[in-house]
Amino acid sequence: MKRFWWVWFFMLTASVASADTLAERLIARYERVETITCDVRRDVSNEDGRLRWLSRVYYQQPDRLHVENHAPLPRRIIADGETMYQHSDGEPRGFRRAIAELDDRMLHGLRKVPGTAMDHLYRLQGTPEQVLDGDSDYPPVDGDSDDGDRDSDYPLQRGYDAENVYVVLHADEAYRLGRLEFYTDSERTEMTGEIDFSAFEEVLEDVWIPLLHQGRFQVGGLENRETTRISNVTVNEPIPEHLFNAAAFFDNVDWVDRFEDL
Repeated sequence: MKRFWWVWFFMLTASVASADTLAERLIARYERVETITCDVRRDVSNEDGRLRWLSRVYYQQPDRLHVENHAPLPRRIIADGETMYQHSDGEPRGFRRAIAELDDRMLHGLRKVPGTAMDHLYRLQGTPEQVLDGDSDYPPVDGDSDDGDRDSDYPLQRGYDAENVYVVLHADEAYRLGRLEFYTDSERTEMTGEIDFSAFEEVLEDVWIPLLHQGRFQVGGLENRETTRISNVTVNEPIPEHLFNAAAFFDNVDWVDRFEDL
């Protein structure tokens, strides 16, 4: 009898350990992208005006990134696997810090696959999920997702009571994340932000990246609207090594490790 109890306990704990959430399943799929090159256009607007960012992005696992911002101001970000650099053209100083010393926000930005919502999903790792209005059953992880014309209904709806925010994910049976919602609490009485994702491209088998992101956020009493468009996407193709060599792009820069010192 005692032996049976230990076998039962082992099976139970193994089952719990192997279980994962929708957020973690999405992250696992995105992590199959080893390299990606793309162009990013991001428009932000509120009652005070509009601003546009234009960037060329090169991403390679692990912790390698090259972002060339063309607008609104020329700026370059390079991470070589050990150190992150950031410098705006014409400025005498730039930011430099070891990747091991970056805070979570910067790490999430560095490690997210461009075009995905991984920076938000990372913050939900390890957080229990709640089944909401959608279907309570997950489709098979390796299920068929050949139908790229399915409707925009997202039956997988999961809630996460994260720190200082309640997050709701909406996804379909192909594990396309169609919507993110942010609330002040689990009662969902006040929404503080939302992002809708569309124009999906299957960059690898069963790995979908939305090429259009449309968001709305309440910040400082203002409603901010964001539209991000991803284009010219290339996945899991070699990226020239020199793009991750900071010395090839930065010259005579006085490096500091705090943004306050720029």
